Amino acid sequence: MRLAGVAMVRNEADIVEAFVRHNLGVLDRLAVVDHGSVDGTSAILEALVGEGLPLSVERNEDAAQRQSDVLTRLARAEFASGADAVSPLDADEFLKVRDRALLERMLGNLPAGLHAALHWQTYVLDEEPAADPNPLRRARRRLATERHGLPKVILMRVFAASNRAIIGPGNHTVLPEGPGQDLTKNPVRLARLAPDVAALAHLPVRSAAQLVGKVNVGWLAHCAARSANPDVAFHWRELFEEFRDRGAPSPMRLTEIAANYGLPMPAWQSVDRIALVDDPLPTHLLRYLHLARADAAARVAAFASQLAAQR
Repeated sequence: MRLAGVAMVRNEADIVEAFVRHNLGVLDRLAVVDHGSVDGTSAILEALVGEGLPLSVERNEDAAQRQSDVLTRLARAEFASGADAVSPLDADEFLKVRDRALLERMLGNLPAGLHAALHWQTYVLDEEPAADPNPLRRARRRLATERHGLPKVILMRVFAASNRAIIGPGNHTVLPEGPGQDLTKNPVRLARLAPDVAALAHLPVRSAAQLVGKVNVGWLAHCAARSANPDVAFHWRELFEEFRDRGAPSPMRLTEIAANYGLPMPAWQSVDRIALVDDPLPTHLLRYLHLARADAAARVAAFASQLAAQR
């Protein structure tokens, strides 16, 4: 079985090398769209391609966030090239697979017409990057229970059989009939894999600079796409408003954000009520951390210039 991954990344220099090296330990190939990065991500990806890894990179200068369209196109290309399954990923996500052969058997035995779904496990990193710039070495604990209940999809070949199917927002599902589906009336059935077979580690909060830059650019890019449903990115909107009004988060606030990530703020719990479990991720030697630039204000300024040029 041939397993491929597709990703769209923007300004993820602190984690993109770990993302590529780790996930290519599971996948046969990875296709990445670099979405206008200005923080060193592009140079790191170029260096990784230069190593001869099974990695392809293309540049996308569209200011708007159109992740579903881009990843759907990439996934179709991977299926056309012979992939049997395609995993849409974000740069802060790491496949956890105990046994590749077992995963292949589970995917191969799925009922016809179904896609697979992975448990999405959020990690709360232990220190700021000044203590250790390698994020995987700080990813030692995750939430014991995921209250958001969101899975992440793995596409099977049935996806390629329909020219209407698209990857849903956030890579959480598949929309068989294209955009605008009412999933409350026609829910999509996914086959959830047991987390001891495969899961997806999620490292959304790694430093104040990283999070502020991601949220500010991400929310503005989402607005630029003129989404029919702006609340799809409610978590970016809520944090954008907080950082705009109160400034960058403190270390304590970062931990609180990480522990409640993916939930609307009215549903957040205090950190002392949220149980964590030890579940460290494997680490990799990272060669290109020196290429990262973490200035959040510079990222926003670069995005604003890009957006103005396109308008």
